[in-house]
Amino acid sequence: MITKPFRITAMLALLASSSVGFSQDEAEPTDQLTATAVEAEGNMVFTIPTLKQLWESQAVLNTNRDKVAHFSADEDIVFVQSTAGTITALNAESGRRMWSAQIGRSDEVAMQVTSDSQFAAVVAGPVIHTFDKFSGQKLFAYRLPQSPSGPPLITRREIVKNNNVRVERKVFVPLADRSVVAYDIDQLTYLGRHGAMKKGVVRAMDWKYRSGELTRFAPAAGIDRVVVSSERGNLHILNMSEPDAGKVQFQFLMNSRTTAPLTIVTREDREYLLAACDNNRLFCIFLRLYGTLPANRVNEGDLNWTLPLSNSVIQPVLVVGQDVFVLSTEGELRKFNLDTGSPVDVNRGVTAIATQSEGVTGSVPVYGAAVDFSVRGPLALTPIRVSNRSTGQIVTSVILNLVECAADLTFAAEESGDPVFRISRAVADQVGFRGAKLSEDRKVLTIELADFQPGESFEFLPDFQHAERPESELKDSDLAGGEVSALVSPVRLSVLASVSQEGRIEPLSPRTIIGRWKRIESVWVVNDVKSLAAVSRNAVHFINGIGELVSVNRETAESRVSVPVRDYTIQIPNDLTDRIYMSTTFGRVVCMAEQRFEMGVMPVPVAGALSWIFYPKQELAPEFAVYHQNPGRRPLMPDVPKKDAAASVTESSETVQ
Repeated sequence: MITKPFRITAMLALLASSSVGFSQDEAEPTDQLTATAVEAEGNMVFTIPTLKQLWESQAVLNTNRDKVAHFSADEDIVFVQSTAGTITALNAESGRRMWSAQIGRSDEVAMQVTSDSQFAAVVAGPVIHTFDKFSGQKLFAYRLPQSPSGPPLITRREIVKNNNVRVERKVFVPLADRSVVAYDIDQLTYLGRHGAMKKGVVRAMDWKYRSGELTRFAPAAGIDRVVVSSERGNLHILNMSEPDAGKVQFQFLMNSRTTAPLTIVTREDREYLLAACDNNRLFCIFLRLYGTLPANRVNEGDLNWTLPLSNSVIQPVLVVGQDVFVLSTEGELRKFNLDTGSPVDVNRGVTAIATQSEGVTGSVPVYGAAVDFSVRGPLALTPIRVSNRSTGQIVTSVILNLVECAADLTFAAEESGDPVFRISRAVADQVGFRGAKLSEDRKVLTIELADFQPGESFEFLPDFQHAERPESELKDSDLAGGEVSALVSPVRLSVLASVSQEGRIEPLSPRTIIGRWKRIESVWVVNDVKSLAAVSRNAVHFINGIGELVSVNRETAESRVSVPVRDYTIQIPNDLTDRIYMSTTFGRVVCMAEQRFEMGVMPVPVAGALSWIFYPKQELAPEFAVYHQNPGRRPLMPDVPKKDAAASVTESSETVQ
C-alpha cells in the first residue's frame, strides 16, 4: 500500500479538531473540515475556523450604574454608547481607545450613532451632535425642529462636475411629525463654528419630506437615493441629487410594516433594497440600475423577488457577496441567492447504492444485499466510504468504474502498475483487505476483501488524476455517473437462522450488485441561532441558544466549532467586515478573527513506507479585516509573521542591560 507524498488529510483533521489546542486523538473526520488553504509566496497558509482573540478593551462608563445602550461599528471604529450618554470610540483593528465624549445631558436618551468615512453623528433628545470620527473633535450640536422618531443616517457622495470632484455629506433624521429632514453637514459645521450660516444660505435645513407616516428605523441610503420605511408598511424612495433632492422617485407599498432595518447593497450595475415585513415575507426590490438595462427590461422599483418565511425577521438581513443571510425569530438561519432569491443548495457529496433483495420462494424477501458508497469533499483529501448494510451477506470485492463519470478521471498508479491507494492497518485487518488492482486503462479499480461483514464500513483514499485539472481541484461531483459494484456471497448460518423451518432456502451463488454515483444536495440552513455575528470568506459566526460563539462552514453549514464567550452578551451583526465584535453589558469589548498558520512538511514512516504530513510551522498574524461592502477602502497591510520566541527574549535582555 502506497501513500502519496504531501498528503495533508491528517494534518487538516488535526487543525480542525479543537478550538483550544491540537490533538490528533480528537481529530474529526476529514469530510467535516472547513480549513481553507492558499499559496502565499511559496508557503502553504491555512485559515481555519478556530478563532483567535485579537484585542480586548474597556469603554468609558461607570460600571456601578451604567450599562451599554448601543454597540455598533463601521470599517474603522467600534462605538460603545452607555445609558448615561457616554460614547467611546475604539480602533476596530487594535482596540485602542481613540476618544470618548458625553453626549447631551447625563442619562438623556440617545439614538445609535451613525458614521461615514470621516464623521460620526448621535441624536440625543432633540439635538444632533456630530464629531470627527477619528479625533473626537466636536463639530456642532444642532437642535432639531421636532423630537426624532428614529436613528439618523450620514451619507457621503462624490459628485463630479466639469472635471471637479465635490464631496457632499448629508445627515437624515426621521422626526415625530412624520417627516424626514436632510441637513448638509458642511453647512451645520460652519454654523457651529461661526454661529451663522454661510453667505447666501438662508436656512440650515437642506430639504424636508413629509410622508404623513411615522418612521421608527433609520433611513437607508444607496449611491444617490435614500429610502424611508413607515409603520404602515410603505417604502418611500427619495432622490438625494439636485435638482430633485427630496422628491419621491417611486414608492413601494408592502401593506405590512417592516420588522427589521432596511438593507441596501450594490453589486456591479445594480442596487438592491431588502425589506423584511411582519407578514413573514422578505422583499428584494431593484432600487437603482446603472449602465445598460437587462434584456428583460426590468425597471427601478420593480420587485426582483419575494420570499415567504416561516417566521418573522427582526434582526438585520446580512448580505455578503451574493449570499443573503436571514435569521428568523425561531433561531433558523437560512441563506439565499441575491440575484434570484432561491435558497442556496449545499452539496452533500455523491453517493451510490448497490442493492438486491433475496428470499424464500413464494414469500416476502427475508434478506438482501445492500452496499453503499459515499464521498464528500475534494477527492485529494476526503476518503471514499463503503458500508455493508446487507442482511446475511459478506462482500468479497468492490469495484469503482470511472468510464461514465462526469469528468475524465483515471486512477493514479505506480511504475509497477499497482494503484496509488491508502487504507489504515486497522481497517485493512477488519475487512480482510487482500489487495487492489487496476485495469490497463486505469479506469477500473478492484479491491479484494475477505471478511467484510454486514454492519461494517471501511474508508480508503485512492488517487484520482485528470489530464487538464490539478488534483487539488477535483471534486466529489466529478464522480457523478460513474458505476460502483460489489461482489457478495450469502452467509449460510445467518440465512438459516432468518428463515422458518418450513421455508425452502434457494441455493445462491456469489453475485454482483451494481449502483451509480449520484450527487446529493440539500438546503443551506442552521438552527439554534440567537444572533448573527459575522461572515468571513470561509465561515459564518453566530451566537447559539446557550451563549456560545459558533462557527460553521459558509458553503456547507456544517463543521461546528464553538467557543464559550462568558459575559460577552452583546454582539454586532457585522456585514461590513469579517471581524467579530462582542461586549459585556459593562462595556468590556473583545474582537476575534480566524486563525492562520503557515504549514511545514515532514516525513513520517507509515507501514514501512515514507509518507509526508503537514504541521503548523508558525502562526501568522491574522489578515487585515476583509471589507465586504467597500473593498476599495481596505488599507494595505503587510503579512508579518510573529517573531521567534528566542529572539524576543534576547531583545528583552538587551533592553534591560
